[in-house]
Amino acid sequence: MQSETLSLRISKAESRAIRERARREGVSQGSLVRRALRAYGVTTESEPGKTAHDVIKHLLGRKRGGSTDLSTNPEHLKDYGR
Repeated sequence: MQSETLSLRISKAESRAIRERARREGVSQGSLVRRALRAYGVTTESEPGKTAHDVIKHLLGRKRGGSTDLSTNPEHLKDYGR
């Protein structure tokens, strides 16, 4: 990726918010701002690599076998409270 540097003035509160969010998400401030630009529709370039969600999204919301509702199935409530 060819890159350029952009300088801009932001408030102390904005700077603090960017710094804290980047720290919380474990990314650089620049990466956070580039992601925001993509979300705003300014750029379309995708970020290299995958997020944890990208890796497991095919598994989310799926299950195989087992009871559909453990809270009302009498078989699973036999010893409840004992």
